[in-house]
Amino acid sequence: MPSGAAERLQAFRFVVVGLLNTGFGYAVILAGLFAGLGDMMANALGYISGLIMSFALNSRWTFRASASPAAFARYFAVFLVCFGVNLGIVLAARQLGFVDNPLVHLSGISAYAILFYLGAARFVFGQDKPRSPSARDNWPELAMLTALVAAYVLLWNIPVSHDVIWQMWIARQMLGGATLYKDILELNPPLWFWMALPIEWVAVKLGVSAKTAIVTAVFGYLAFAIALLGRLLTDWAPYRRALLLVASFLAVTLIGVSDFAQREHLALIAAVPYTVLIARRADGRKPDWPLALLVGCFATIGLALKHYFALVPILLELWLLAKTGRKWRPLRPEAIAMGAAAILYAIAVVTLAPNYLQTIVPMLTNAYFGYESCWIVVLLKPAVLWWALALAVFFAPWPQRNSCSVAAVLSAMGFALSYFAQQKGWRYHAIPATGMLVIALAALLEPHRSRVSVFRNVALVFTMSVPLAMFAFIGPYRNSAEGAVSQLLQPVRRGSVVMMITANPSRIWPMVDDWGYMWPSRHFALWMLTAFSQDIEKSGELSPKLTEMAVLVRSQTVFDLNCNPPDIIIVDNLERSKASGLEPISFLSEDRAFGAFFANYTKGPSIERFTSYFKSAKWQPSQPRDCRTIF
Repeated sequence: MPSGAAERLQAFRFVVVGLLNTGFGYAVILAGLFAGLGDMMANALGYISGLIMSFALNSRWTFRASASPAAFARYFAVFLVCFGVNLGIVLAARQLGFVDNPLVHLSGISAYAILFYLGAARFVFGQDKPRSPSARDNWPELAMLTALVAAYVLLWNIPVSHDVIWQMWIARQMLGGATLYKDILELNPPLWFWMALPIEWVAVKLGVSAKTAIVTAVFGYLAFAIALLGRLLTDWAPYRRALLLVASFLAVTLIGVSDFAQREHLALIAAVPYTVLIARRADGRKPDWPLALLVGCFATIGLALKHYFALVPILLELWLLAKTGRKWRPLRPEAIAMGAAAILYAIAVVTLAPNYLQTIVPMLTNAYFGYESCWIVVLLKPAVLWWALALAVFFAPWPQRNSCSVAAVLSAMGFALSYFAQQKGWRYHAIPATGMLVIALAALLEPHRSRVSVFRNVALVFTMSVPLAMFAFIGPYRNSAEGAVSQLLQPVRRGSVVMMITANPSRIWPMVDDWGYMWPSRHFALWMLTAFSQDIEKSGELSPKLTEMAVLVRSQTVFDLNCNPPDIIIVDNLERSKASGLEPISFLSEDRAFGAFFANYTKGPSIERFTSYFKSAKWQPSQPRDCRTIF
């Protein structure tokens, strides 16, 4: 560590390099514009050139360290994190009403500069060793880098689910000024949508689709997870490191391919390096604090998406306490990072999204039971049956189990408890538990050639292959309603307003946004129809709380449709849903305003469960006040 005077000189050099970097990058941008590259290309070239120059100067002059490829990878990772913090400050300020405020940008730049300096000093250039690892030592990481690039080339245009497209749609509306949980009524906590804001912002600036942007971001997230994992295992032999890296890569790509970028997929990616970090601590290893802090911050992003996922770090912490006894220390970098993030997130929800607690939580409490499945359905899923097989293989009387395999099983158990606690039986809820069990089995593989070892390895590989083959066979996300909806929307031009009255959002999403239509409703779908139907079937009438909700939902729907009258309304008859006891138009028409509105629509073709209604060409509705713009 440098002395106080040396560190001040080091910081001064960092500032000088920053000024030179800014000037050089701006000069490159001007040169690019003069050469006719256009705004986006010239801007990107300027930033990349400035980043390379600043790395060269900071490594050789500011920190007197080697300019190795590994150091540049760390430098680039720190840049992305710091830029994300800067962007997050600006976007959060916009949500609070501070739009185009110079002090906001000054705060963002200050946070960026301070964090970048600390990251460069402690993480990027503070870990140089006398000898850089050779390519021969790093072949597992190089192989994974090649595999990640190949996977991205193959999957950059992979279909993503209705939930993910809705996430990006909400981010686009928020960037346009909409308020989450007021103008848009979404059931999930705000973190997933806040995460989407910078991704959607970049997509809009670069003129690429939201799907391309989110897939690219997730691959970056995945690459960072693999890099952290490799860093945690530097003392392992290359072949052993390769086994765990390959298993992790296959688990998060093949098992996540059918619901790519879903919250459970992100949680699985986040949990992998954190699980291995706790396993290393259980073995008495003490990773460098910047690495542990980075792993904790990285894990927080994915595990904070649902409160159920807190079971994973809780189980791992209890196991670490039992394993290390009096040597256990709660104030570790990763634990501090996760605890601080949890507190900050709670404060952010209360201050930035108070309507989530005031509006959405009561709706969930009163009506979300309509999506729960019976326990037989939840238990008799292929993934759950495979869990039983995997645990039986894991707990067979093998000669030994290492800490990585035990920690991975505990993470899997935490995710499995999350699956059962949600009681939906949805396939994507099983993704993280399945992926962690694959990693746990891979950690048991040993190269010994005894008869017992060979039999064990064959059993482990066979068991691991089952879910990998199953999810690969399922393939990328496909929407069963796409064909029928496509036929109904064929005469409707792109850019038109399209509405579907349904309890299941996957009946119309992601098609409505993928195909360039506008969605007028504040709701993803009228999901509460499931609870209304089941309550009527059970009691003959709605409870007082559900009656109040039904009145509110009808009035909200009438308001939204009057603000942006759909060119076509598609009605789902709900026969193959948990709301099959309701006739949706009759239900909504209990509000006379909806009946008057719908009278201006003429019945069109019906395909399968869907019936289309087209707006009368002569009808010119008057728009109510306080309508929001749809983007």
